[in-house]
Amino acid sequence: MHCPKCGHGQDDAARCASCGIYFDKWHEQQRLANARVRAQAPGEADEPRFGFGALTLTALLTGASVYWLMHQRTGASGSTAPPASQVSVGKADPLPPAAPLTPAMRSSALNPIEGARNATVLIKTAWGFGSGFIVDDDCHVITNRHVVDDNGLRVAGTVVEDPQVRSRMAAAQQQLQASIYREQQVLRALGDEPGMNTDRLQLRTHIEEMQREVADIPGHLSQTISNEVASTARTGFTVTLIDGTVYQGLHARSSDHVDLALFQLPSAHCAHVSIGHSVGLSVGARLYTIGNPAGLAYTVTSGIFSGQRQDGSQHLLQTDAPINPGNSGGPLITESGTVIGVNTMVLRGAQGIGFAIPIEAAIEEFPVLRSAL
Repeated sequence: MHCPKCGHGQDDAARCASCGIYFDKWHEQQRLANARVRAQAPGEADEPRFGFGALTLTALLTGASVYWLMHQRTGASGSTAPPASQVSVGKADPLPPAAPLTPAMRSSALNPIEGARNATVLIKTAWGFGSGFIVDDDCHVITNRHVVDDNGLRVAGTVVEDPQVRSRMAAAQQQLQASIYREQQVLRALGDEPGMNTDRLQLRTHIEEMQREVADIPGHLSQTISNEVASTARTGFTVTLIDGTVYQGLHARSSDHVDLALFQLPSAHCAHVSIGHSVGLSVGARLYTIGNPAGLAYTVTSGIFSGQRQDGSQHLLQTDAPINPGNSGGPLITESGTVIGVNTMVLRGAQGIGFAIPIEAAIEEFPVLRSAL
């Protein structure tokens, strides 16, 4: 006869003289392996027996984190803006930045819009990208809190409560439950077969692990995100100016009440925007946004002022100037180049409806900026 494993020919029908397997035991192991395959759900490919649950949850955590980088849910009320439909603009992985300008070119802007563009900065954190703008000669920079937020619990709470993330968690829960069912089927197929105690123990342990994950996916996700943000925030974030100057290891002061943050660049002098007034702005007035939408660094887009909106105690400026992922924290400016708002959110499911926080709110929140008026 020939060994079914290595093909060695011999007369002994009990054990292979070449590779040492016992033929009866080897055939039994093959039968159990086939039973595991049959226990899988129909139409699904074979997979690592003890890896599915962990891979599913890892995919969920990654997807949810990426989603948060692109969108942060927020509320806003008003006759044309349903609260449940709004999300804050987040960040996106960048394409190559615009060609850098020399300091001489930066200081000699051709028009007020270009001057404001030269005072806009790209912000890179350990978890994404956003925008900001310099508002005075002391190099203070305004941005959105969610762009530079290093409060892990606050970030995690925002992610877990988002409706789209909750939908992803529900899908992951279904996948985990399907994986639990398949492994329970394999465990039943093993039965009381001798020599399979280790396999049975591993299966039971992994099933229990996945059952715990199913029971508290939101808690697991929240803890994971909180830990990640807390660990990476210690290194600070990086700011790049349009002329290519880079500042690393920066930290911001965040508002507890408004989606705003402030930090200062370690420089003796900075090109900066002029601070304007949003009060009395005429509907239909031409406005511009500057930022890094979809990673296209220092992009300028235009639109009009669409009206004033109120979100509880928060006052907002509505515009149809395109605000895309990566525009968060960038300036909303007039044709004269003065900043009148901080780009912060878009209306989900609609086009041409964006919102900015009035610049007056930043001045009120951070008194050190009053000297820039």
